[in-house]
Amino acid sequence: MTIKDYARSLAEQLTAIADLQQNVKDVVASAKDAGINPKNLRKVAKEMVMDSYKRAKLYEDEEQLEMFRSEVGLTQQFREAAE
Repeated sequence: MTIKDYARSLAEQLTAIADLQQNVKDVVASAKDAGINPKNLRKVAKEMVMDSYKRAKLYEDEEQLEMFRSEVGLTQQFREAAE
């Protein structure tokens, strides 16, 4: 394979990536128009493709964070602010 062949192949791959990125933007924009929080949508989508060990670790960390928030009274403050 020549440098020119590698360059063509890379250019094709970069074009495909750009197309996929535009598709992602379109899906996120559509979800936003439907009233879905894009930040949380991205977060859930990333969790869906994580391997189970990483996902379990993430959930464990979130549970611990929630416990810390509760201990310092942040959870209660959020509930009171919402009322």
